[in-house]
Amino acid sequence: MNSLGTLVKYELLQLVRDTRTVLLAVVLPVVLLPAILWVGNLTDAADEERVRETEIGLAVVGDDSARALEWLDRAAEVDDSVAGGPLRLTRHEGPVTDSLIGSDRLQLVVSAPGPDARGLPQVELRYRSSSDLSRSASERLQIRLAAVREAVRDSLYRAGGLGLDPDQVLPLRTTNVAAAGREAGALLGTFLLPLLIAMMLTGGSLVAADTLSGEKERGTLETLLTTSVSRNEVVAAKGLAIAVVALVMTVLNVANLGVWIGLGLMDIPAALDVTLTAPGLLALFVLILPVVALLSALLLLVSGWARSYREYQFWFLPVFLLTLVPAGAAALPGLELRSVAVLLPIANIALAMRDVLAGRGDLLFGALATVITAGAAAGAAVAARSTLSTERLLADSAADRAEFQGGPALFPYRVLRWFALMWVVLLALSLAFGERVGIRGQVLMNLLGLFLGSSILMLRRYRLPVREALALRPVHPLVWPAVLVGAPSGFLVGIGLAEFTSIFLPVPPQMLEAFGQFLLPEGIGMVQLVLLLAVLPGITEEIAFRGLLLHGLRKRLGPVALCLVVGAIFGVFHVSLFRILPTAYLGTMLALVTILTGSIFPAMLWHILNNAVALVPVAMGWLDAEAGVPGWAWPIGVVGLSGSLWVLKRVGRGYPGVTRPEGEGRDAGGEDGVAREGGSPGRGGAGGGGG
Repeated sequence: MNSLGTLVKYELLQLVRDTRTVLLAVVLPVVLLPAILWVGNLTDAADEERVRETEIGLAVVGDDSARALEWLDRAAEVDDSVAGGPLRLTRHEGPVTDSLIGSDRLQLVVSAPGPDARGLPQVELRYRSSSDLSRSASERLQIRLAAVREAVRDSLYRAGGLGLDPDQVLPLRTTNVAAAGREAGALLGTFLLPLLIAMMLTGGSLVAADTLSGEKERGTLETLLTTSVSRNEVVAAKGLAIAVVALVMTVLNVANLGVWIGLGLMDIPAALDVTLTAPGLLALFVLILPVVALLSALLLLVSGWARSYREYQFWFLPVFLLTLVPAGAAALPGLELRSVAVLLPIANIALAMRDVLAGRGDLLFGALATVITAGAAAGAAVAARSTLSTERLLADSAADRAEFQGGPALFPYRVLRWFALMWVVLLALSLAFGERVGIRGQVLMNLLGLFLGSSILMLRRYRLPVREALALRPVHPLVWPAVLVGAPSGFLVGIGLAEFTSIFLPVPPQMLEAFGQFLLPEGIGMVQLVLLLAVLPGITEEIAFRGLLLHGLRKRLGPVALCLVVGAIFGVFHVSLFRILPTAYLGTMLALVTILTGSIFPAMLWHILNNAVALVPVAMGWLDAEAGVPGWAWPIGVVGLSGSLWVLKRVGRGYPGVTRPEGEGRDAGGEDGVAREGGSPGRGGAGGGGG
């Protein structure tokens, strides 16, 4: 314990003595965050003042301008408190073009083209959203015109003989039975943990970057490891130092915001006005502790894994984003702590914190979430220790040789880095464009641009042999009927697994409905749908995942781990939380097919058939998507899938470097696998190859 205490004290003293780190890790966030919020408040106030004081240039155009002017006169009489504030309009004369809207002379245009085919008058309000003044003025004028429209409508009702106030027709009153404090707590709970994690990672990262990767660069780590201090103590001390800094940073920032709000320098929105009791605060503190431990262990693991400060910085961004994804679980509608979500570290803490803030804390499952996340932290700490015990980064001659040689030898050490970068790009594209670009846009961006484009870049960057890297090998003829049976059978098994997991992790029906509408849009024929959603994914995703990813990892993992890792990465690339498990299952099956056959072609056909089976019957109206699959179909799927895999194992040639020695078969005929074409269907002892 004395050694541990001394090491922790040493790490913290090193931090305090480094003025630059203290400024970046402590002073800057404490000053910057409230400063940003304060500037934001000033900007909002200045924007409102500007709209209040500025004369807004307004042009009225169209054949029915006289009626539009009459409505504008009535809009000017609407009470300012109802319309969000005063609005000073000045008539703009002269030519009007869209390019002029948003300039100093003209902010709004009211167009009144005249009655439509039914004889009803129309009005259009044009503004420029990129201009703050034009946008803010349009919002206030819309409120005023809506009030005028309501008054005109009511007068027409009365003129038509309606003998009562239109507001008395089918009056609807809504009553929110939730207490205001609990409603505010539920809202705060959706983003509290992501905000805290961002703070902790920002502070802890500055220490973590220096603690192992920095010491490697300076050559001091090797000296430390040769002392009498055990490596467990080294890992514990450095992890504690990171945790202390991360926790202190979080407390400082939260307290800092509290001081600013307490002094009246910042206003807290009414929707976030939460009152917490002492037990509630204590529960939140206990829940955040395992998250601090897990983040510290992850940062230490990345620091131990990286061989330099620069490499640490490269890995930090994926870790930052990957930890924020489960932290957002509390924002998912319908996802509760009492489900399989309690098994997901960080996500379970996010749900538990939301429940505490909403006043419905669950003691049993909150404790379970704490234990599970703490267990994940312990696992990450053990992994961080292994980076020291193996001394992989201190004397990794193979990695150094690969770094020197470059090309194909270096690719296994870079493949995960490439896919991490691809995932970040995919996430950025999803956030920037989402479903707005439609199916065709997503196919162009994700499948052709990202997956296929990145695959081509990797092939060229590392000068990989295309046929070997993509597993473009012929297969035994019996493989194809096995795939024709295995793909639909595997789909049935996958549906069964998805319905089973939905018992513990229910998927909101609105999310399923929106996803189904996106996959089956109107105006796209069946041939196009199959091409876009079955054929192209089956080719491009197999090239990327069962081609390059599997090829790059084949020497670093055993067959089972290789299938699971490739499948898991494939699932994570499908971003949406409720799709990760089903797509990870599919990715695992496709990796298994590739390893058994030694070729990517069967996996491509399997993938295409899987997607087509999921798409065509529903799109053609043969099956009701909401009806699900009858229970008797699942055993048939299990039998069909088992038989298919048995055939693939019997006739498959195996993947070089995974289920058979690298280069086996070349001596007999040159190219991998080609030498066996026409040979024994049993791989001359497929069981041996499969081992």
